Amino acid sequence: NVPEQGFLLSAVSRLIYEKGYDLLIESISKLTLELRGKIKLVIVGSGEELPVLKQQVKSLQLDTQVQFHNWMNISDFKFLIANSDIFFNPARFDSYGGTTLGMALEVVVIGSTGAGAAVDRIEHGINGFLYEPSDTKTLSDHIEKLLNDEAARKRIAFAGRVTALKWTPTRGVDILVEHTV
Repeated sequence: NVPEQGFLLSAVSRLIYEKGYDLLIESISKLTLELRGKIKLVIVGSGEELPVLKQQVKSLQLDTQVQFHNWMNISDFKFLIANSDIFFNPARFDSYGGTTLGMALEVVVIGSTGAGAAVDRIEHGINGFLYEPSDTKTLSDHIEKLLNDEAARKRIAFAGRVTALKWTPTRGVDILVEHTV
């Protein structure tokens, strides 16, 4: 259901306050009407915030732009992300999150500085974008910049993939062991 010549945006996690999906939805409402008409944001997950988020979408009149889906099997999940123009990790606080998967699938990732994996892996403007979790205007600006610049999206997505390849499971284990008491 992506509009012709449009953009697919995605985000996946438990739908709880800490994950910041209300902030992502607010940032979508700040896009220009023209750009809003070209996007479909698919949020996958379940949780206590779902009714609140659905009400927010309705009150901001984003019903045609934002869709919610319950959990998917892993192949459908990967397919959604791999076909997205942008993947989000908008968390107020998240120790890990889907940043790594988005980067590994060569999709531009925009992550908040509250998302641990985003902070660890993203070099702002090089292989993704970072922003302060509550700064919905900056998030909206990042979305607009990326959707209006296909070359930048491709360049940043490729750089994200290169970064993901450097973060092998062994490297993750080494970091955990190093920081364990």
